[in-house]
Amino acid sequence: MASQGTLTWAGDTAPASRELLSATAQEFGLTARFCTLREVPDTARGGGCEVIGLEVGSDPGRALGLVTELRGRLPRTTILLATRDGSVGFIRAALEAGANDVLSLPLQPADLHKALIRAMQTGPRTPTAPESLGQVITVCGARGGLGATTVAVNLAVRLATLTGTDAALVDLDLQRGDVAAFLNLTPINSLANLAAAPGEVDEIFLAGALTRHPSGVFVLPAPPQLEDADGIGHDDVKVALDLLRAQFRFTVIDTARTITGATLAAFETSQRLLLLTDLSVPGVRAARRIVELLGRLEVPMEQVELLVTEAVPGPVGLPEAVRAIGKQPLLVLPRDDATAAEAMNQGAPLNGKQTRLSLALTALATKVAGIAADKPKSGQLFRRLLARSSGRVPA
Repeated sequence: MASQGTLTWAGDTAPASRELLSATAQEFGLTARFCTLREVPDTARGGGCEVIGLEVGSDPGRALGLVTELRGRLPRTTILLATRDGSVGFIRAALEAGANDVLSLPLQPADLHKALIRAMQTGPRTPTAPESLGQVITVCGARGGLGATTVAVNLAVRLATLTGTDAALVDLDLQRGDVAAFLNLTPINSLANLAAAPGEVDEIFLAGALTRHPSGVFVLPAPPQLEDADGIGHDDVKVALDLLRAQFRFTVIDTARTITGATLAAFETSQRLLLLTDLSVPGVRAARRIVELLGRLEVPMEQVELLVTEAVPGPVGLPEAVRAIGKQPLLVLPRDDATAAEAMNQGAPLNGKQTRLSLALTALATKVAGIAADKPKSGQLFRRLLARSSGRVPA
């Protein structure tokens, strides 16, 4: 990854901590440089310090004074303070002096990772104009077993890849919580942290609940404990989605197959709602009921788009399904059980093999992003997918 700035770390840093800092900084596109506390004012004077870290040694008063000095000179720089004093009094003093975050010594990878997520995602920003807000895209399966999580995960990854921007992925299937497994992640925090927050949830608090995937997708996972799902309500989800929309160009949501308060918050907040169904009688019936519900919720029908999957064969023809549901398909996803199962069990997006399913999901991402798709080598297959997306059944 090309360097996007500098992490300057000052103090008597142990070799193991230097290695950790260098590796983590590189992951976030930062160049790590090291100096003493005495040298940090001159080092910072040279500019380019997106993040400054200070290790508190034998003189905590000197470190706090240095924080105050740096904050006055560099109001837009993130300042981290690392200390062995975890008392509430010292943490309060550090924050009052101008530190953005306080870390414990010796440094722990998870704590450093979260601190840099906050630094990179919640740095100084001007108020977001409504026209510059991102898109919230909800993927809703008409019934279970259709591959809605596969669609949501891979759509988020492809949007990040195609547009060169970070994307967010939210798991609102709170009981199952499959998104983390699909990406081989073991999150520390989740939506439950937001619901249990003692005060107002802001960008900094939200950033601490996100888990970064190497693809550039930031995941807001479902709670790891089933009993915590009951504490997440409509308003908690609405706050989280509004904050994500202000920070990310695309926020993709995987919803439960039942209508909950969390699902309703997603429906109300989304700019696009991708309704996934198969051509079975129960699938078409369920899709029609969801469309009727969205109408009663006054969700504009132009925001609702239909995806048809061939993963589960059904007796209903595509024209009959279109008439029953009242929507033309945005895309028809081919049946590719082996590819989908392999990706799910390996915890990896469909980024490798050029299969029918991976090509279809790339086509979906280009449509959602509003960009032209690259012409694939397999032109016949791509034309067939496009023909299906317009409702025409190819010969």
